[in-house]
Amino acid sequence: MAKSKALQATHDISNKSSKLLEKIKQNGLQAICFFNNKGGVGKTTLIANLGAELSINLKQRVLVVDADPQCNLTQYVLSDEDFTETYKSESEAQTIYSVIHPLSIGKGYSQNLPIIKTKNFGFDVIVGDPRLALKEDLLAQDWRDAKAGGTRGLRTTFVFSDLIEKAKNEYDFVLFDMGPSLGAINRSILLAANYFLVPMSIDIFSLWAVKNISDALSIWQSELENGLRLAEDPTEILGMSKNKSRLKFLGYVTQQHKEKSENGNPRIVEAYASIKEKLPREIKNKLGNLYPEKGFTPHLGDIKHLASLAPKSQSLHTPMITVTLKGSYTVSRKQARELYEGIGERFLENLAISLKK
Repeated sequence: MAKSKALQATHDISNKSSKLLEKIKQNGLQAICFFNNKGGVGKTTLIANLGAELSINLKQRVLVVDADPQCNLTQYVLSDEDFTETYKSESEAQTIYSVIHPLSIGKGYSQNLPIIKTKNFGFDVIVGDPRLALKEDLLAQDWRDAKAGGTRGLRTTFVFSDLIEKAKNEYDFVLFDMGPSLGAINRSILLAANYFLVPMSIDIFSLWAVKNISDALSIWQSELENGLRLAEDPTEILGMSKNKSRLKFLGYVTQQHKEKSENGNPRIVEAYASIKEKLPREIKNKLGNLYPEKGFTPHLGDIKHLASLAPKSQSLHTPMITVTLKGSYTVSRKQARELYEGIGERFLENLAISLKK
């Protein structure tokens, strides 16, 4: 698929990022999940704006998949006109639901991906669909079959692996936006992807969520590996996983700082500062077994509140880095550009480190 007309970059590609991208692209498409078992952590804002950074400024071919039945990403990145056109007919809407539905009626994997080009974000998108939640039971039921080596169960479990396979010649990155659950849909996505990235708010529940993710991944990967060993038809099923290594942790981004002003300078509230100090240790304790190597630094950056820039970018269906409004937005837009340039570079660094293995 040809890439849409390039949007104007907000900064040049640094030599460091250029070299990192060269290493990464030698390894083909990279599939990354943005996931946290806790909601309200800025996940959708992060994936939309980091996706724009990768596409607009770093000139990468990016496909973003809205696999959250709430469809917040879709509402963010599509213009009002495109949104209305996409969903004007429920029966004809080409969405993430179209990827899974053929399996549920015995037709196998969908032949084509329902891809839409965004006008302002630079990346392509498979839009969300509330009906995706209706397929949770299908994936849950077939998981029992998959764990026992059943062909149908494994084929259903690998539905997102098939999506990634179909995208590999057209894109450099596939980014998955996911809902805050440890249900069957998210399990299939996590088992298909190469990496997962965790957006976090600075609160105790994010720490608990990390433990949930660690425990669930350990069980799921073990059960899938057992199912593959018992596969009834390994020639077909194993082809989907022969080049698939175990899911790795790419890093985390902290968001939603609570700040007070002290002598004109912002200061994080003491309780939140205490939790922030614990994060690196807690992350390592819970997810250290998924680090790509010793010495890996998982923290990709901090995203502070940028006044009204985030809601304004959502209402305009435009990345924060390209909002053209002036006045107070000039300062917050500059901050957003610096933030996402920095997070983008750390994102590439961790990918390059992981691919050394």
